[in-house]
Amino acid sequence: MRKFCCGLMLAWLACAAHGQTPLIAIETSLPSAPYASFSLAADSASFAPDSAENRELVDKGFGLPVRVRQRGDGYVYVHATSPRVLVPVPFGWRGFDDGKRTRLFAPSANIGMVINAMQLDGTQSWDETREQVWKFARQTAAQRAKKDARYSARLIRLGDGTFGMREANIHEAEGDPYSSVILFRRHPDDPRTAIRMNLFAPVGDFDRYLALAALVMKDMQGAKIPAGLDTDLSKLPK
Repeated sequence: MRKFCCGLMLAWLACAAHGQTPLIAIETSLPSAPYASFSLAADSASFAPDSAENRELVDKGFGLPVRVRQRGDGYVYVHATSPRVLVPVPFGWRGFDDGKRTRLFAPSANIGMVINAMQLDGTQSWDETREQVWKFARQTAAQRAKKDARYSARLIRLGDGTFGMREANIHEAEGDPYSSVILFRRHPDDPRTAIRMNLFAPVGDFDRYLALAALVMKDMQGAKIPAGLDTDLSKLPK
């Protein structure tokens, strides 16, 4: 779990830098692959809320296990309660929601996704939102490039309006270098809310998992909280 939590510490949206920022290439497409190619198991048993692994998440206060709402070929749709979306996730993964975000990860814990919703009250249009995000992205890229020559970054803008940035060879104080992609799309049910998804993976695996990031963002669906779904975070240990 240490590697998983370490990968969650990305904060390039909250950072600001001074001085010039480099021009970063813009990508207009991402790789493609079927969900089954990312599947790590033959079924959805890893998402069973009463499994020992998922009970451990609750006992340690990480959050409540995500619930399977629908099954597909090598993947399931799980209910991400905080951002109010159904998220496609490969068989064999696990996930939980802590009331602010949904975290989904492979058993190794060094490959995962973090999904949360963000209000857009401070911007007038989706294009303005993108330009504000890219401004901070360029500033963060400039900071990281100065610290390590192995680091690289590219902006992303897809035809459906999804945008973001991918970064390779991120070196932090602890752990091995990793790569990350952060993508934004409009919430399926609320045009004044954005869905932010961060996928991170080891440097050598990252290019392949870019295809999973593209799948998840494309196929994500809006969701209401079903009656009777256990989402009471007060039940978590203090």
